[in-house]
Amino acid sequence: MIQDLFTNIARLSIKMRIYRAIEAAGSEAGELKDREMLILEILSTQGPMSMSDLLRFFPGVKQSTLSTDVKRLRSELEMVDMKVDRNDMRVHLIELSQKGREKVAEIKARQARSYKPLAAAIGDEPDEIAVLQRVVDRAIELVDREITRHAESRD
Repeated sequence: MIQDLFTNIARLSIKMRIYRAIEAAGSEAGELKDREMLILEILSTQGPMSMSDLLRFFPGVKQSTLSTDVKRLRSELEMVDMKVDRNDMRVHLIELSQKGREKVAEIKARQARSYKPLAAAIGDEPDEIAVLQRVVDRAIELVDREITRHAESRD
């Protein structure tokens, strides 16, 4: 029974990614890679940060790979800017540009639209939503622990 649940979660994940990809194809977000979208969303929620700080969100990703993503977001797509940290002039901070902030707003709006059909399918039964919320919270905690474990194993 639990294996069927995991299979269905994987199927749902794939189908949601396909659905989001279809929606993104009709917008400029289609030009962004998944990691680039994550970088924009992280900068949106966390504010300006150094490359070292940003790298902590991506354990297992090489700094050169992340630097390439940031360079593309800055030079080609003009979605991030770099500025010198006032507290430490040796550090450059990556921050969203106006175009980046607009892109994040577009991504969030698209995500909200893509989750509406899922919300309708789930329904509004409070007991069922509470159970689903507990399961999702546990899954998030597990993923957070695994990310932390992976990051610590790299140090």
